[in-house]
Amino acid sequence: MTSTLSRPAPAPPQERSPASRSAVAAPWHWAVTGAALLAVLAAATSLNGVVEPWAWLLPTLRTLVPVLLAMAVSRTLRLNSLITALVGVLALVGSLTAQFFPRESILGLVPGPGSSLELQRLLGQAEETVVSQVAPVLPSAGIFLVICAALGLVAIVVDTFSTSMRMPAASGFALVLVMVSPAIVKPDGVGMFAFVVTVLAFLLLLAVAQWRENRIASGGARASSGFAGRSAIIGAAALAVTVILPLFVPGFNSGAFPQGARLNVWGNATGLNPAVTLGNDLRNPTGFGRITYATNSSTPVYLRAVTLEDFGGRRWEPNQRINDRETGVAELGTELGVPADAPARTTVFTEITTQSYASPWLLSPYAPVGVSNLRGTWAWDPSNLSVLATDGGSTARQEYVVESRSASLTREGLGAIGPSDPDAVPEIFTELPNDTPEIVRTRTEEIAGAFVNPYDKALAIQNYLRGPEFTYSVEAPVDGGYDGSSMDVMARFLESKSGYCVHYAGTMAVMARAAGIPSRVAVGYTPGSPTGGTEAGPEDTELNEFVVDSRNAHAWPELYFEGVGWVQFEPTPSRGVVPGYAQQAFSPVGPRADDGDALNPGGIRDPSGDTDASAEATDEAESPGALGRRDGARPLTGLLALAGIAVLGLLPLLLRGTRTRSRRRAVQLTESAAGREGAAGIGGAATAAWAETTEIAGDYGYPLEPTDTPRIFAGRLAASAELTAEPVRSLARLRTAYEYEEYAEQGLPAADAAPGRADQGGRPVTVSTRPATAARWQDVDTVTRALRSSSSLATRLRARLFPQSLLNRFTGGRH
Repeated sequence: MTSTLSRPAPAPPQERSPASRSAVAAPWHWAVTGAALLAVLAAATSLNGVVEPWAWLLPTLRTLVPVLLAMAVSRTLRLNSLITALVGVLALVGSLTAQFFPRESILGLVPGPGSSLELQRLLGQAEETVVSQVAPVLPSAGIFLVICAALGLVAIVVDTFSTSMRMPAASGFALVLVMVSPAIVKPDGVGMFAFVVTVLAFLLLLAVAQWRENRIASGGARASSGFAGRSAIIGAAALAVTVILPLFVPGFNSGAFPQGARLNVWGNATGLNPAVTLGNDLRNPTGFGRITYATNSSTPVYLRAVTLEDFGGRRWEPNQRINDRETGVAELGTELGVPADAPARTTVFTEITTQSYASPWLLSPYAPVGVSNLRGTWAWDPSNLSVLATDGGSTARQEYVVESRSASLTREGLGAIGPSDPDAVPEIFTELPNDTPEIVRTRTEEIAGAFVNPYDKALAIQNYLRGPEFTYSVEAPVDGGYDGSSMDVMARFLESKSGYCVHYAGTMAVMARAAGIPSRVAVGYTPGSPTGGTEAGPEDTELNEFVVDSRNAHAWPELYFEGVGWVQFEPTPSRGVVPGYAQQAFSPVGPRADDGDALNPGGIRDPSGDTDASAEATDEAESPGALGRRDGARPLTGLLALAGIAVLGLLPLLLRGTRTRSRRRAVQLTESAAGREGAAGIGGAATAAWAETTEIAGDYGYPLEPTDTPRIFAGRLAASAELTAEPVRSLARLRTAYEYEEYAEQGLPAADAAPGRADQGGRPVTVSTRPATAARWQDVDTVTRALRSSSSLATRLRARLFPQSLLNRFTGGRH
C-alpha cells in the first residue's frame, strides 16, 4: 500500500497591518509639513532686532513655502526620503535664484553663468555687515540671502526629521540653531515673545506628528492615544531645561534666558563701521533709523559718529583706542592738536533723540565739550573727540544734550595758514600706505602741486572732485565692482569718476595727505529736514527741530590746519552743505549751499552770504530734484505739473470717447451696408449699439443689472429716466435690433415668401421676416441726449469725466 504525502497548501498571504504601510502613502503628512513651516517661522521671530523688525518675513516666506510645498508633493508621489530631501534642496536653490539672482538665472530658477560672481558679491556684502555693524543690521540683499538660505536648510531638516524620519522631537535642535545668532547678537537676548512662540509652535509640531502616527496606526480611523498630553509633558521638560541650562553655560552674562541675557562669546561689540554700510543706506528708498535733533545753531549741523584715520588695509574701520580713551563725558577735554588760543567759538546746544538708531558710537555735532542725560558708560577719544560706549551699550532710545563749540572760519583766515608742523597731530593722520596707487599721487600733483598753502591745496582738490567730470551715483560703484573703502577703491573711483560720498570723502582725504595736509574721514549724517517744531533748550535757548534717517547717511573729509584744528570740507556734489569758507569765488564749480536729496530743506543760509549764481546753477543741475529748486524753472515746473494733472484727469474721458468712436464707426458702416444691400444689417452692429446704450445709462445712474433681460432693462430705464416720445421709440428700436441679432435663428434668409399672399399677376409676394429697421447710431444719440437733459449738472460731469462703465471695464463688473 502506497501512501502519498500531500503537498501542504500554501498559507494565505498575511495582510499587512495598517502600521506597516508606508507613512508617506497617507495624506496626513501635509499637516506635519504645515506645522514645520509654522515652527520655523516662529523661531525666525527671534531675528527681530538682529535685522529690522519683520523685514525678514516676506523673503523667508518666498523661500520656505516653495521648499516645503515641493517636499510635500514629492511625498504624495511616494518618493523615498532621500529623493524628497533632494527635491527640497533643489527647490531651495530655485527659490533663492529667483529672489537674488534673477538677471543671472536661466528661466528665473536655474543659476546661470553669472550667478557665482553675484553670489560672491552678496556673501562679501553679508560678511561686511556682520563684521562691521551692531544689531539691528541693515536689511541688505546679502543678509537676506544668508537668512533665507539658513532658514531654508533648517526647514528641510525639520520637515525631514518630523515627516520622513518620523522623529519630530529631534527637529527641535534645528529650531534652537535659529535662535543662536539672536542670543549672541541681541543685547537683550532672544526675547520672551520669540521664545514662547517657538515653544508653542514646537509643541504643535509634536502634537500634529503624533496625531499623524495615530492615524497611520489605526488605518486612517480617528484614534487618540493621549498624544497631546505627552507633547505637553515633553514641551514642559524642554522649557525647564532651556531655562535652567544657561545658568551653567559660560557667556550668558546677565539675567535669565531668554529675556535679559545674551551669549557674549566675543566680548563687547566691535562697533559700527558706517563706511561699509553707507551705500546700502543711500540705496534704500524708504529710510530707517529715524533720529530727531533740536539745535540753536545758525549754520547747518552735521551729526558725526566716528572718524576714519587708518587708510591701510582692505577695509577702513574706526579705531576704538580703548586704552587711550578718557572716561566720563559730562565734560570733554581739548582735542589733540587744537591750541588753547584757537579762533573764537560759538556755544551750540543740540538735543538728540535716537529712537530706533542703535550704535556704540555717539552722534554729536563737532566739536563736543560735554554730554548730559546719557545712560550707560561712555568714554571719549582725545585724538578725535569720538564717544564710545564701553559697557556694551548703544545709542538706542537715548535722549541727550550735547554742548559743542562751533568756530567762525573765513577764507582769508584759512588762506593765511602755512603748512603744519609734522608733530602737531599723531602720525596716523598723515600716513599713506606703501600701496597707495600712483594715480592718487600723480593726480594730486596735477591738481594741487602749484599751490603752497594748505587751504589753496584743499580747495583745489575739493573743486576738482566737485567739477563737471565727476557724477554722483550710488549704483555705479556696485556695477563697477568698487563699492567699499580702500586704496584700490579710490584708484578705481578716480578712473571712473562716479561714486557717492564714501568715495569722494576718502579720495579727498587721501589726496590731502599726498599734498602734505593731515586728514581724516568723518562719518555720520547730513543736516536733515526741519520739522518746523521748536523746543526750549538750556540757558533759555530756543532749539529748532530736524529729522534724519538712513538716507541722510554721509561721509566727509576733515583737514587739519595748524592754529585752528580740524576743518570740514564737502567734496561730494549734490549732497550736504558746502561751508562758506570752502566756497571760492569764480571757481569752475562755484560756491553753493546745496543738498540735492532735500537734506537741508528750507535753505539754511550760509553765514558768509557769498555765492556765485552761475556756478550755483551748474551744481544744482547735477542734483536730483534740482529743477524744482531753481527759481527760474519754477513756472515751467508748475506748468508741467498742471499739464500732467490735466492729462490724468481727462484720461477717463479720452478712453471712454475712444471706445464710443469705435462703436459708432462699426454701426455706421453697418448702416451703409444695409442701405446698399437692402438688408437689416451686418452682425455685431446691434450688439455694439446696445452695449453703448446700456453703458451710457449706467454712467447716468441707471445700471444694467446682471439678471436684466433687454426688455426689462428698457422698460425700467424708460420709467426711471422718464423718457417720452422719440427717446422711447429709439430705445425700442435698439432693443429690438439687439434681440434679433442675439437670439434669432442663425442663417435665416433676409426675406421669405409669405404663404397666401400674391400680387395682381398671381405671383407670390416676398415679405421680410427681419425687423423693419437695423441698429442706428442716431437712436443711441437720441437716448444719450435724453438722459443728459434729465440729469443734474453733477451727474453729467461725473458721467463724462469719471464714467462708471470705464471703471467696470477694468474691474470686471457689470453695472
